[in-house]
Amino acid sequence: MSKINEVQIVIASYLIPLTICLIAWWVSSRTDNRTLDGIPAPLAAIVGVCSLIWLVAVCPWPVELGLMLAVLVLGRAYLQNILNAG
Repeated sequence: MSKINEVQIVIASYLIPLTICLIAWWVSSRTDNRTLDGIPAPLAAIVGVCSLIWLVAVCPWPVELGLMLAVLVLGRAYLQNILNAG
């Protein structure tokens, strides 16, 4: 295989679980939980977590470190807004 094909395979192996995780997040955030139409929300959350585990399993450690730092920064900003509102 050529170097370009290998890079495309690696990028696809990262993009597939990331795309599934983002679609699952979108479905779970747009579902009304008060009715029977809310059934897709827990299913989407389970699929999203599984695809996120898949993403972390195939990513190299610098990408995993970047994901963890992004979660920490976004989590701190979110908590700061909650603490300021209280």
